[in-house]
Amino acid sequence: MALSCNMRCVAINLFCTLVNGLPYGYPSIPMRGVQGWHIEMPLVGLGTWQWNSSVAEQAVVQAFKVGYRHVDTAVVYKNQDGVGAGLATAVKAAHLKREDYFVTTKVPGGLNASATLAALEDALKLLKLDYVDLMLLHWPAPGNGAEGVALRQEQWLTLEKWAKQGKTKAVGVSHYCQKHLEDILSVATVPVALNQNQYHIGMAGDTQPRLHDKSFDEKHGIVYMSYSSLCGPCDPPDNMKLITGDLVVGIGKSHNKTGAQVSLRWLVQQGIPVIPKSTKLAHVKQNFDLFSFELTPSEMEKLSGATSPAETGTKQKPDDAQDCSFEEPSWAIV
Repeated sequence: MALSCNMRCVAINLFCTLVNGLPYGYPSIPMRGVQGWHIEMPLVGLGTWQWNSSVAEQAVVQAFKVGYRHVDTAVVYKNQDGVGAGLATAVKAAHLKREDYFVTTKVPGGLNASATLAALEDALKLLKLDYVDLMLLHWPAPGNGAEGVALRQEQWLTLEKWAKQGKTKAVGVSHYCQKHLEDILSVATVPVALNQNQYHIGMAGDTQPRLHDKSFDEKHGIVYMSYSSLCGPCDPPDNMKLITGDLVVGIGKSHNKTGAQVSLRWLVQQGIPVIPKSTKLAHVKQNFDLFSFELTPSEMEKLSGATSPAETGTKQKPDDAQDCSFEEPSWAIV
């Protein structure tokens, strides 16, 4: 879903705000919820990967002062308690109701039913919330044989049962390829709302397997979300190419915006949610200011035609730069 102008973004929000209450005008797109109706998925939020609890807490407070109303965390980040503490402070300061902000978290993949349920409940306790807005399975259980399929389906159905108790508004996945989605779609009784994967300028021309089968998601009404939108985990110099590179900086000058804003705008203008992270106030503000300008069709074409930086792997194992056609892919924790 492309967002070709600010008016369309506001129109989408007018519909969504009636459903579940983000601030009027907060950029978002419709996403299928557990109950079958659409809820609004924020197009921009704060990522927290690699932050400890203290940093995450301070970052959430600062971001909410700027105007953010979405934060993304995960069990394996080991900072859900910090995110929860930051939310408590930010919510009190801004006099927010629970429906005024959006929280995404993730539980590890490959867990059996009892371990999945324990992780889900623990997430709410650490965040000090009665429910989250979006709960993801962080990666699929490995293996393409009967055992892997069965475990993926068991974990998904456990998530569904938990969600139907009102503990999340939407459920989804991360790092899932077509074959893994097909496994859970064959037993799903609620919509798979979203699939979160690495995606940034330099990847638009990749094969579908390397894109985690982006076109399959779109065909089935699954929101395709980007993490590492600025290729932060990339090795130098690629880790700066979407921030200070000639292509994005050059385009940014014509809009009086930074290279990073151009890189992020390229994504949200296509209706792809992003969760950039920073502790520097100036950058936090810039990362949020993505809807005061619009890239031209020519600029979008140039950015989509870029072939670098490529999808990056991660130093820790398993590696993120896997091919979905691999017999036994390895799954990242990002």
